[in-house]
Amino acid sequence: MSKRVLVSACLLGRNCRYDGGNKIDWQLLEKLEGCEIVAFCPEESVLGVPRETIDIVAGKAIGNESGKEYTQQLQEQAKRIKKHFKSFDAIYLKSKSPSCALQSARVYDNKRCFLGSNGIGVVAKELKRLYKDAKFFEREGKR
Repeated sequence: MSKRVLVSACLLGRNCRYDGGNKIDWQLLEKLEGCEIVAFCPEESVLGVPRETIDIVAGKAIGNESGKEYTQQLQEQAKRIKKHFKSFDAIYLKSKSPSCALQSARVYDNKRCFLGSNGIGVVAKELKRLYKDAKFFEREGKR
């Protein structure tokens, strides 16, 4: 029985990032050979490609150009995954992402003053709540 893993789609080479690019992680692809892989990009489903960038401002996902809040819409993407997949053995998420980062998202206060690069993405936070038994990993991908 193969392991089922959830992976940020950009790490698998899908061109779903804000700029239409990807962050393929060849080592991760090798490591996951033989696994059942479920690819997802929460921002792509909500904002499309290409799209405005977002930041975590006072705990919320805010569009940098529009000022629109996307937090709930992004969290809904995690809930949709849970409806289709009861469990995952592991979840690999893109580092530095305001959606997917486990500990490296840039965070700002409500006045948009930079607080640090140690935040958890809004979708990652929801996935951790929904999949308590999964092992979580953060990956950088290519530069």
